[in-house]
Amino acid sequence: MGGIEAHAKRLDKTSLLRRVRELDPLAWSKIGSGINEGGCDLWGAFKRHKEETGAVERGGASIALHMLVGVSREWLEEDGRDAHSAENDRIRRLFDEAKAWAESWAGEGSVIHTRFDLDEQGSGNVDLVVVPTRMQRRKSRKNAAAKEVLTISTRMAKEDLRKAMKTKNSGQAMQSSWNQWCKERLDLRIERGTSKDQTRREHIHADILRAEANKLRDKHQLAMEALELEKQEAAARAEAEAKAASEALFLWAKTASGPYHGLLLDDLSEPEKQAYDLHRMVVGRYRGALRAERDGRLYPEQRRFLSELRKAEPDSDRYVAAALTEEISSSGIGLDMIERISELMRRLLRRIVQAVEPHLLRYWTREDGGHKWHVTTARLCLGSAELVDLEARAEREAEALRTAESVYRRLADHGRRLDQ
Repeated sequence: MGGIEAHAKRLDKTSLLRRVRELDPLAWSKIGSGINEGGCDLWGAFKRHKEETGAVERGGASIALHMLVGVSREWLEEDGRDAHSAENDRIRRLFDEAKAWAESWAGEGSVIHTRFDLDEQGSGNVDLVVVPTRMQRRKSRKNAAAKEVLTISTRMAKEDLRKAMKTKNSGQAMQSSWNQWCKERLDLRIERGTSKDQTRREHIHADILRAEANKLRDKHQLAMEALELEKQEAAARAEAEAKAASEALFLWAKTASGPYHGLLLDDLSEPEKQAYDLHRMVVGRYRGALRAERDGRLYPEQRRFLSELRKAEPDSDRYVAAALTEEISSSGIGLDMIERISELMRRLLRRIVQAVEPHLLRYWTREDGGHKWHVTTARLCLGSAELVDLEARAEREAEALRTAESVYRRLADHGRRLDQ
């Protein structure tokens, strides 16, 4: 009893070696709950039990049964449950049902302590300390008549269970009885393991198995870490090569020879192409006016053009364009950014096509911008100053890529060799 109490309170060497996390057990005894509130005070619980029942001890006989009652860890972890959490509803049910089962054959109130450890590697067992009582004929003194006395008797309790279950020994009876209880109260799917009589296996203490398992696990862990490192290094090399090849091939092929000034605009409809030409026409006038303003040589027509643009309703995507500009300033322009700029441009082209009549699209692009149009249409076709700046960045990127044709050819040849 003292050894069980020391282990429950984590005062013995074995419990300290097994502990892998800082969690107190679920613990109950006849004098309290919790490790610090009497839940692990076995001697106190035993004395309280004797006071409640008035039972006496028999000289030299066992005073209690210490049993481990459990289910498979897989059942506790089903549906993502944690086998080491006090919040796991199945642990709580197992904790309660283990006590109820023991008292169903050992006698009501016979369980003085129940505990489910949450700090060990394993999981699934409830520790029970059971003090069954039975009426026995005893003599109070020599030559006195024998009389019935309530006596602590683990032997009689186990024998009663053996007879009820009709098994060869009490151990088999407990296994069968617990399995039946689990099916009725916990889960119909729970099955009892194969008996030792059938398997002929010798029992090996869990600590020995755990030590061997830890050695194998550590050895396996080192091997897996080395393999994972090798995989990561190979993957990083392959990813770097693939990224360089992909970006060079894709960007060069799409932008260096494309008609959209560095943007990735595929499959434009004829009205969208005209809208893009119109956009570029307005951008040209806008840039020319800005240069003249900067140089102090602004013509009246240019001054009126800029003034009207600045007073007109701003572009609806200006905040998106401004955010992209800020992002590019910190991380640079690459394939992902060019794609996002291109998508922003597509949205502008769709708005132009929806707002401008088809015959006007054709007329304005043919007249090369020499006509006079409404400032609202000019603002729409321009987009926003931020978008113009982003488009200029894409143009510069495309110009740089035009010089990378030799790199593209080398990568393309390398890719073909790999495919072969």
